[in-house]
Amino acid sequence: MKYILSGFRTPKPGSLPELINGAVDFYKGVDFPGMVTVAPTIPVVSTHRPFEDAASVEALDDAIVAGNLPIMDSVTKLDQLTASATRWVLREIVANINPDNLPKEDPKYFGRIILTAKTGMGPELLDVVLSNHDKLDAPVGVSAPVGSLATIILSRPFAHLDDITKAADVREVVAGMRGKGVINWNNLCDSIERRVTRVAFMRRP
Repeated sequence: MKYILSGFRTPKPGSLPELINGAVDFYKGVDFPGMVTVAPTIPVVSTHRPFEDAASVEALDDAIVAGNLPIMDSVTKLDQLTASATRWVLREIVANINPDNLPKEDPKYFGRIILTAKTGMGPELLDVVLSNHDKLDAPVGVSAPVGSLATIILSRPFAHLDDITKAADVREVVAGMRGKGVINWNNLCDSIERRVTRVAFMRRP
């Protein structure tokens, strides 16, 4: 099973450009894959590092606990630019996007739908999400925080902002989904949030 470790940082007032540049420079200076995304309107600068398996994540944890993680100084410098503590989330990749649904060029944007399940409905929500994922030929990646199904995240990269479905197209999309027998998950969710972020840097595995 693959994982993604994401760090979400809210910049101090006036430090957004410095935080973006610092996060990008961090990934340019290391030899592992990763991505930096920006939500300027919130604002939040996020870093995302993929891991091939749980053993790789555990090795990182061991290095942090032992105090011998070489990149810790660089991480601390990024944290000093934030208005509050960095929020770290380790997600498990539950289902992958069909490669045919990936953009033909490097993506500039990521669209995400964050589904927050009603209390106790996380497993049922995931079942519905995966059923729809299969019926629609895997149009998105599906992930969830490790150890919890309270939140399900659907992600898809886009080459350009115009490629992201506009609000005016929603009815057409929904009609197409119904035609394929897609199950409505609204009754299983406390909230459904849509986010669009800009890719500032990406190094593929």
